[in-house]
Amino acid sequence: MTTVAAAVANALIAGVNKAGTTSLFVTLAGHPDIAPASVKETRYFLPARWGRPLEPRSVYEAYWAGAGPAPVRLEATPGYFSGGPDLVAAVRRVCGAPKIVVVLREPVARLVSYFTFQQMRLRLPATMTLTEYLARADALSAADFRDPEHEVWFGARGGMYADALPDWTGEFGADVGVFFFEDLVGDPTATVARVAGFLGVDPARLPTDGLGSENRTAGFRNPVLQRVALGINDRFEPFLRRHHGLKERLRSAYLRVNGRAVRTTVTPAERAAAAERFVAPNARLARQLRALGVADLPEWLST
Repeated sequence: MTTVAAAVANALIAGVNKAGTTSLFVTLAGHPDIAPASVKETRYFLPARWGRPLEPRSVYEAYWAGAGPAPVRLEATPGYFSGGPDLVAAVRRVCGAPKIVVVLREPVARLVSYFTFQQMRLRLPATMTLTEYLARADALSAADFRDPEHEVWFGARGGMYADALPDWTGEFGADVGVFFFEDLVGDPTATVARVAGFLGVDPARLPTDGLGSENRTAGFRNPVLQRVALGINDRFEPFLRRHHGLKERLRSAYLRVNGRAVRTTVTPAERAAAAERFVAPNARLARQLRALGVADLPEWLST
């Protein structure tokens, strides 16, 4: 694997949101030949998505300060996937020839998960329906989505994978590996092993405890406590990422106090209406993947 400098990532999980990328990152981070960034989402290249300059290279290098000699340096910012040609070019310029991992998920399920997640992050009203959400999102133009303030409405457009994939494959070719959330859930051991092999490390040296369930969307009782907890989590993510067991214990304790089952209700009619908008994009994506030699497609791309 080739890099411009050893101090930056040479492997990026570039997408997509709500497709198991956190669990994948945490599992891969346990491999002795992989040095993870101090935070999962460095978001270093996201300014290019919004037409803004990147921070100095030294900021990116700092995410691997003291990482040691591991040959693979990994980060995972799923917002990169839809970042457009400028973001892809920035990755090339800074990282050289990294491996790009993309995990795709059936877009209606991903949309519902994304919508629910935004509600639980207090970015959307708890009473908003999916129909109302999509109406607001559809009123925004492509230019509007160049503003990060509108990313909360990107749930449906973020599932138009065929719009973004050519940016990555056109630039990085065979260094882009496409995997599927459904495989990650259905056969996590084999799927993570395939990702490890793609990154050039021995799958036999992966952690033996398997793929965890990270970044799970959970409901809450008290919105004030939820806002405080989100702030603490965001502020101390580097420390908590290094002390995963402590993070899980704190999360469990918090959920006992303020957690509850997610109550977002999406009707069958809303799911059917959402599915219609993905029929043509999914067909286009299937053609793209077959042209890349990806033959074993999930059911949502095979029908």
